[in-house]
Amino acid sequence: MTRPRMIFAIALLLPLGGCYGGQQKDLASCDTRAAAAFPKPEPGQPLKAIQACMDQAGYRFIGWNDGVVCDMASLIHGQSTRGAVLCFEPKNWLALKLYRLEVPERSQVAPPQS
Repeated sequence: MTRPRMIFAIALLLPLGGCYGGQQKDLASCDTRAAAAFPKPEPGQPLKAIQACMDQAGYRFIGWNDGVVCDMASLIHGQSTRGAVLCFEPKNWLALKLYRLEVPERSQVAPPQS
């Protein structure tokens, strides 16, 4: 009887996996929007546009928080990197808990790009 319960629980949690990957895709989409909106950006414009876009996508900006190590330089210039993804975290409680399982430390250095 416990095996069907375990399978049911796994089936419910499967769609929730991969939050970090989805976050990377959302950031890349926001970078593209910012680049289209500001073809010749002034300093800070891409960052503000990306922050607003990610906020609408369900992520809060944590890049300025103490202990958070993320690639702010690429974010300011409107370039999506794996390190820039760490500047954001999900707003949703459950998504945030799952994100913490995937990215346990806030001060974690971004994994090397492949």
